[in-house]
Formats: sequence, structure tokens, C-alpha cells
Amino acid sequence: MNCFTKNKRICAFLTAFFVTAVLLLSGLFIVTHVEHDCTGEGCFVCAEIEACVCTICLLAEAAGAGAVAVFAYIAIQKLLSSYPAGLYLCQVSLVSLKIRLDD
Repeated sequence: MNCFTKNKRICAFLTAFFVTAVLLLSGLFIVTHVEHDCTGEGCFVCAEIEACVCTICLLAEAAGAGAVAVFAYIAIQKLLSSYPAGLYLCQVSLVSLKIRLDD
């Protein structure tokens, strides 16, 4: 395992950890501050709740789009790798396999 692969794994783990932390902490903030004493116009808690809701929506949309992109990439890769494979196969016959049809 080279250094680049190790760094990619660490970056992927940290990214997943931070995304999960943001989702959980945003949801926790929303749940704990729903019943707050609102001051009306310009309420900082309401603005923060709205920011948390927007963050959760944005991450949910990004995760959905990412899942679709990964699925499409894998499907296209499998399709393209299987298509030319048939072009390079050698012709198979009973003679080339050295099969005798004697009784």
C-alpha cells in the first residue's frame, strides 16, 4: 500500500465522518431548539434552525446525486468492459480444443 492510497483512505474516512457529524449535530440542534422562546423578526435561533435544515437538505441531495453518479459509472464501466471483450476472444472449435469424436 503506497502513501497515496493511504492518504486517499484517510481523506475518505474523514469526509464521511464530518458529513455524518454535520448531519447528526444539525438534527440534534433542530430537535433541541424547536420549542424556544422566539423573539420574532431576526431571531438567531430560528435563523440557525433554518440553516441546519438547508444543510441537511443539501447533503441529502448531494448524497442522492452521488449515489446515482456512482451507479451510472459502475454500470457504464461494466458495459464498456464487457463489450470489447468479445472482440478479442479466439475462435473456439472442437479441433482447437483437441476433442476427438471417436467412440
